[in-house]
Amino acid sequence: MKKSILRFMAGVAVAALAGAACAEAPASVKTANAQPAAQTIGDWLVACEAEVKGRKSCVLSQTLVSEKLNRTVGELTIDKDAAGKLKGSLRLPVGVSLPAGVIVDIEGNAALTVPYAACHRSGCLARFDLTEPLLGQMRKASKISAVVQDTSNKPLSLTFSTRGFPEAYAAYVKESK
Repeated sequence: MKKSILRFMAGVAVAALAGAACAEAPASVKTANAQPAAQTIGDWLVACEAEVKGRKSCVLSQTLVSEKLNRTVGELTIDKDAAGKLKGSLRLPVGVSLPAGVIVDIEGNAALTVPYAACHRSGCLARFDLTEPLLGQMRKASKISAVVQDTSNKPLSLTFSTRGFPEAYAAYVKESK
């Protein structure tokens, strides 16, 4: 998609982080009015919730919005799972071919096929392990593509910018401690 069609929307990621934190937090924490701390670095958003049980919850994300449709068409998020393992997540539109999965291409250097984990009204989710070699390639690349097939088996490519990624990832690591 052309850059003029897509724009970065940080507020969606902050709202998603806040919603996810509330969904997992005990009732006593849900009543707190703490807002996530967020900073935009390049085309990336680093957002963190206050510590809960000694653990700070942070995400690094980029959201693509279609100006034509005025809705989110893709989101790439980096966070840690419950075991503390670094994960990448892609939330992509519904109406895709689930058996095909998502092909993640880091500027032609590392293509991996990621299966979908679930689909909801807000989109289909695919999660993958984020290894140090993949992170290294992301730091050097100028773009990350997620290629999906629609139900007619036609490819749809969503392109995420890596502008500011090395600095944003460093901030994410620092804030996650």
